[in-house]
Amino acid sequence: MHTLCAGLTSAWSRGLAGWRRMLHMRHIFHLSIPVSDLAAALDFYQRAFDGRIGRVEHDWVDILVWGHQITLQHRPDEVLPTGAQGKRHFGVVLPWSEWVTAVTRLQALGIEFLEPPAVLRESTPEEQAKLFVQDPSYNVIELKAYRNVAQVLGIDDEGYRDGDG
Repeated sequence: MHTLCAGLTSAWSRGLAGWRRMLHMRHIFHLSIPVSDLAAALDFYQRAFDGRIGRVEHDWVDILVWGHQITLQHRPDEVLPTGAQGKRHFGVVLPWSEWVTAVTRLQALGIEFLEPPAVLRESTPEEQAKLFVQDPSYNVIELKAYRNVAQVLGIDDEGYRDGDG
């Protein structure tokens, strides 16, 4: 939560008043994914993304990452190798400085990138940074950052998408 608040504070300072309102109305995203080895998955999310353990049962564990809840379900028969998943992945959009910190952390831990860190569309309103990694059960995770979040996501200062206001 501290990381989320720091990112939102940065957004507020740039005049995105809608972020303040979104904090008060914040919804926690929940995702449940299959893993082949609970202990290995839990270790990965704790090390790679500073995940915090939530609820624990014998066949699943909640891990809190980026202020959201991921349920790691021990379901080895449902784990697919990366090549059999198509474009399936999940991810997070981080403030730019947090994305840079995440890259440094992943590199220091020796975590292999499926797609290495890259900055795309440099010096344009759509400038973004991204990378892809996978957990020990081949779940693909994308970490992104937008230089201009409002421009790319099409939101105004009140947090509405263009045309929704």
